[in-house]
Amino acid sequence: MKGTLSDQPLAELIREISSRNFSGTLRLERDRAQAAVYFETGRVIFAASNIRSLRLAQYLNKRALVPEKELARLGETLSDLDLAAAVCTSALVTREQVDQLLTLMVADVLRVVLLWTTGSWDFNQRARLGYPIEVTVDVNNLLREAGQRMPLKFVAARFRNPNEMISRASESIASGDNLLPNESFLLSRLDTPARLQDLVDLSGLRELDAHRIIYGLALSGMVEREYWHHAFRAEQPRTGKETPEVAPPLTKTREAEAAEAAAKEIEDLEIFLDRLGEASDYYQVIGLSREADATEIKLAYYGLARRYHPDRFHLQSGTPQHARISSAFARVTQAYETLTEPTARAAYDAALERSRQFAGARKSKAGAAIGNTDGFDFAALAEDEFEEAGQCFREGLNALQAGDLPVALKQLAGAARLSPRDARYRAHYGRALAAVGQTRRLAESELQAAVKLEPSNAMYRTMLAELYFDLNFHRRAQTELQRALALDPNDAKARALLRKIEKARRTG
Repeated sequence: MKGTLSDQPLAELIREISSRNFSGTLRLERDRAQAAVYFETGRVIFAASNIRSLRLAQYLNKRALVPEKELARLGETLSDLDLAAAVCTSALVTREQVDQLLTLMVADVLRVVLLWTTGSWDFNQRARLGYPIEVTVDVNNLLREAGQRMPLKFVAARFRNPNEMISRASESIASGDNLLPNESFLLSRLDTPARLQDLVDLSGLRELDAHRIIYGLALSGMVEREYWHHAFRAEQPRTGKETPEVAPPLTKTREAEAAEAAAKEIEDLEIFLDRLGEASDYYQVIGLSREADATEIKLAYYGLARRYHPDRFHLQSGTPQHARISSAFARVTQAYETLTEPTARAAYDAALERSRQFAGARKSKAGAAIGNTDGFDFAALAEDEFEEAGQCFREGLNALQAGDLPVALKQLAGAARLSPRDARYRAHYGRALAAVGQTRRLAESELQAAVKLEPSNAMYRTMLAELYFDLNFHRRAQTELQRALALDPNDAKARALLRKIEKARRTG
């Protein structure tokens, strides 16, 4: 079976091959770059590419596990698996080290080729891997990540029917590690299947952005789509729809049960709102201890979203009660976003600890002169600090977009000061500083801090490259752009600036 990646991208091919439990070899080609993905009863067991940076020899060399001379002696024509066998036989590295590198290499190969939207593919069920090996990688997570990084317009073209039904797959919550807040929210709204357009409207995002999130979740198997673009037509599953069952009319008994359930729901909502009113920190908002891990926090958030999200009470829209619900759930979302992001959580925990130390010091110094301070909400100081930082950031960003630079600098500086370990705040403060000639050096410091906090964020590296370009440090700018493109090959802004640098060098 053959086709083009513009019609069936690799992510969809993997999903379909996996769902059909096919075995074989899927070969991909784009310009001079080639790759092969090997399957065994639907599982990805290996992947390789002719891209030099994705060859095993490069991984061995970069980690100084095998000297370059020794690699040259073994020969550059060896396949990755032949080279793996050779270095193990020569006792240059251990089998465990080679297995770890092969796992890393396969994941990197997939990350790159999953983003190809042009080129061709050829699947051969008779072609099998000639080695007894199976590399274990989190394919579903790679598929979800790829969906988030593919071009927006390409993803939008994968959805042709706004009435397509989207439903949550079984066990999707349990497998939902490292989800973005918007992904978690959309999952929480799928207690029952929903039309694509309704889900987009509910997300509150641009249609293109909502499509990208839904696409990534569908590729990873966390949600199910009604319509896919099938590559293997001969075995395409039936698309006929079952006739929906007609619900029997409500009897008086069922009406009474419905009324009782509604009353219990109102009572439950009041208990929730009262509990949040008494919560003094984010852990109490979520309803977990400080020892809770990210998975526990996510599961707790999903549960709260299903039961108390403001959209469930849309009939009360415009009423004081709905405003109260919206305000309460905004606090839940803020707690979730903070506690599931490691850097933000560490900073928040540190702020909590400072507030407790402050409470202890205040009690010991003031003594009887102050009286009993047990009722003072010291833990809320940390939450207030985070909320103030977020408010400063939003106001600063709005001012920056409106061209009000003095206000932007003041508010973004406040956000960076209140939460110095939040890379977003440092990066955008640096961007504002870069707009003023006298503060560009300080801008470099802030942008470098953001990159250090989140080294895998391509956007921050591109911001730093823009500053270097404005300062005529073209070599530094080019280095950061190359790093940004290694993280996100589809970064259009980085590519445009790199072309601009190359043009400046030619004309200069």
